[in-house]
Amino acid sequence: MFGEKSQINIFEMITVLTALLVAFGIFFQPFTYRTRWREAQILLLSRDLLLSFDRLNKIYEASFDTNFLFNFLESKFNISNKTLIAWKEIKGTIPETIVIACNCSREEIDKMNFWFNPLKLNNRTVHLIFLQSNLENIPIETDVLLIKGYKNLSNYKIKFQDYLKMGVGIVEMMNFGSSSEIDIVQREIFGLEWEANPSSTTFMSFSIPSTSKNLTYFPYKYFHKIPLPVNISYADSSRTFPGCQATVPNGTLFFNKINYNFWICNATHVIFDTNGDGSGDVYVKVRNVVTIGSQDFKLSYINGNESISLSFNSTYSFPYGVNLAKLKAIDGSKVFLKAFSGAEEYPAVILNYSRVAWMYDFGNNPSHEEKQLLASLLLWSSKKKYSTLKLPVKSGFSSSYLNVKNYDMFEVYEINLGLASPY
Repeated sequence: MFGEKSQINIFEMITVLTALLVAFGIFFQPFTYRTRWREAQILLLSRDLLLSFDRLNKIYEASFDTNFLFNFLESKFNISNKTLIAWKEIKGTIPETIVIACNCSREEIDKMNFWFNPLKLNNRTVHLIFLQSNLENIPIETDVLLIKGYKNLSNYKIKFQDYLKMGVGIVEMMNFGSSSEIDIVQREIFGLEWEANPSSTTFMSFSIPSTSKNLTYFPYKYFHKIPLPVNISYADSSRTFPGCQATVPNGTLFFNKINYNFWICNATHVIFDTNGDGSGDVYVKVRNVVTIGSQDFKLSYINGNESISLSFNSTYSFPYGVNLAKLKAIDGSKVFLKAFSGAEEYPAVILNYSRVAWMYDFGNNPSHEEKQLLASLLLWSSKKKYSTLKLPVKSGFSSSYLNVKNYDMFEVYEINLGLASPY
C-alpha cells in the first residue's frame, strides 16, 4: 500500500504531465492544410463570366438587363440560387430603375409616369417610377424625393438631412411670392435667398459648364444627350402618307410653346411638321437630325407605334420667360439655368450639395423642353450605385470591369459581378 506521501507525488506527476501536454498543444499546434479551392473556383468563375460577356460583346447588356444576366448564367453555366448566388453592382452611372417619391396629386403622378416612359439611354431602358408620398415618410426604395408646389418646409430640415445621408436626392419645383416664403430649408438645403418680388422674364439660358468638375456639368449633359420620350396620346387614322403603314399614329411635340405634329410612318421613319403649320413636310430616318422650329433634334428611337425619342442635337436656350421671384443663389457657381429680364438676371434652377436642386414650377402643361429639364435634374440627383443583391451571404467574391458606351451619350461605369455559395 502507498502512503500519503506517495499519493502526493503521484498527484504532482499527473499535474506536471497535464501542464506539459497543454504547453505542447499551445506552442506546437498540429499542422492543418486548407486548399480554399472552392473560394478560388468561385473567384475565377466570376472573372471568366465578365470576360465571356466582353468577348461576346454583351457586357453592356449583362450590366443593365437583369433577366439577360441571370438567364445566361443558368443556361450557359448552370448557375442558379441552388448552387451559387449571383449578383451585380453598378457604380458611376444612371441605374435601371429610379424610384421618385412625390407629394403630388394622383393625376400629377399619372402624368409624369406617362411623360418619362419609355426613357431610353444608349439602347437600354431606364424606368422612372413615380410614387405618391408625403414628405415625412417616403417609401424605403426611394432614390429621389420630388417636392411640387409651394410648401413651408421649416420643420423638415432634419428630415431632409437624414434623406441625404441615406443617399436620397431632393428636387423641388416651387414658385415664391414673398420673402416670408424663403425659410431655413430653402437657404440651407436648397441654397437660395430672396432678393425681389416676382416679375416677368423674357428668355432663359443654361450656365454652360467649363469643365466636368462643374456641378452643372452632368445635368447639362443629360439635358442635351439623353433622348426625351414623346408619347402618342391619340391616333389619326384618316391621314395617309406614301410608303407608310395604313394607319399612321399621330403625336404632338409641344416645343417652345408651339405644337408640332409628327406621324410614325414605320419602324424606320417619322414624318415631321417642322414649322408648326399642321402638315407633314419631311421624312426623317431614325438616328438622323431634323430641324424643328430652328432647333436641331436627333431622332434617336422609334418605339413601335407608341412614341418616339428625340435628343437636343445642339445647345438649347429657352426663347421665352416665366414669372419668377428674383432670387439669389448663395453660391453663384451653382446656378444651372438663368432667366433674363432686360439687364437683370434671375436664377431659374439652382443646384446644391451634390444631389439637391430647386427649379421653378412649370405648372400642369409644360413644354417638352421643360419636361426634359425636370428629367435631367431627377437623373442627376439619383443614386449612381446600386446592387441586385437582396439576401445576405456569408462570404462571396466579386470581379470588377470598367466599361464605356457611347451610343446616345458617353457613359463610363463599373460593374462588379459577384458570386457566393448559398451554404
